[in-house]
Amino acid sequence: MLKRSLSSIPPIAAAVIVCSLPAMSLSAQEGFVALFNGTDLAGWVPMGTPDAFTVKDGAISTTGAGPYPSWLRSERQYENFMLRFEYQTQGWYEGGVLFHVPLDGPGSRLGFKIHLRHDRHEYGVRSPGAIYDVAAPRSLVNLPSGQWNRCEVECDWPRLRVALNGTVIHDIDMDANDVLKYRLRKGFIGIQNIGCRAYFRNIEIRPLPDKEHWIGLLESGVDGFETPGEADWQIENDTLTGKGGDGQATTKQQFEGPFELQVWVKTIVNGNGGVLFNCGGQPVEVQCFNAPDSTNPTGSLYGIAPARRVLSHDEQWFLLQIFTDGPNAMVLVNGEEVCTTNKLKPPYRGGIGFQQHTPGAVIQYRGARLKAWPDGFSK
Repeated sequence: MLKRSLSSIPPIAAAVIVCSLPAMSLSAQEGFVALFNGTDLAGWVPMGTPDAFTVKDGAISTTGAGPYPSWLRSERQYENFMLRFEYQTQGWYEGGVLFHVPLDGPGSRLGFKIHLRHDRHEYGVRSPGAIYDVAAPRSLVNLPSGQWNRCEVECDWPRLRVALNGTVIHDIDMDANDVLKYRLRKGFIGIQNIGCRAYFRNIEIRPLPDKEHWIGLLESGVDGFETPGEADWQIENDTLTGKGGDGQATTKQQFEGPFELQVWVKTIVNGNGGVLFNCGGQPVEVQCFNAPDSTNPTGSLYGIAPARRVLSHDEQWFLLQIFTDGPNAMVLVNGEEVCTTNKLKPPYRGGIGFQQHTPGAVIQYRGARLKAWPDGFSK
């Protein structure tokens, strides 16, 4: 077959050939990929009410269908990224775009929510463009209902930068923020539905390099644990399940703070268990018992500092975040601080333990992981 190089073709003909080649979009040149194809919800997963989201006129439409809560999430999770999207509110509107959101729990407290509204009024940390309940926008620049707004989000920990309609409304050092520094640093992108109508289009993302480094505590299977007591322990799909009688599963590997320990927990009704650390000396137990009137409800440092309120429920996954640094410890349940202490006793080292107490019950611990807490912790 005869082949001719482009250089051997007359200049005018070569120009015609080059111009006829498909041009790479500016977004593609910048490394962005589309999260929404403009046609259907491929690449998205409805959570809650399926008919709360549809595609209309080349945009994702939030229909307002109930009941609350429902949201539409990306198929994959992202840590650091640049995100672009356009939105248009329809009449009276409240809702938001989510990121770093987990499958369970309150997404706007565990991850992040950019709060969106139809009006341009000052509501502090619930103003249009706010990082919901954490940071008010620098200025109000959203457009009225029926007009398209363009938003750009850069999350490259510890920096969070948000621009709306060409104006920077947030530029935050999250490590220096007393709330955001404890938020999840990886999760799904989401569109929230709380009963209002809006459109979202031209959604695209450019992933940036990950930075977090976790140690998974369940990766070695049951062989990685000491299991005294009567409970039967099994590990499947990154979930440790304790059944039957009273017992404990403690990692053979030992750890020393400062560190953050994260674990999702689910109990049956009136289930009772706990998560322990410093098991090499005087173990410290974080109670898992969702009874509001108990002495040490969920999140309590058992016998040391009771949780101030109960933020979890039986038969629903809830997240425990435990921060410890020598004598100091703090516990968050579903993203909210419930207790602290500065009275822990040495040695500050040992395995991580998981308890099952209620006879004949089942308790589950999912995604247990630990990472160094870079600057230590004091409260």
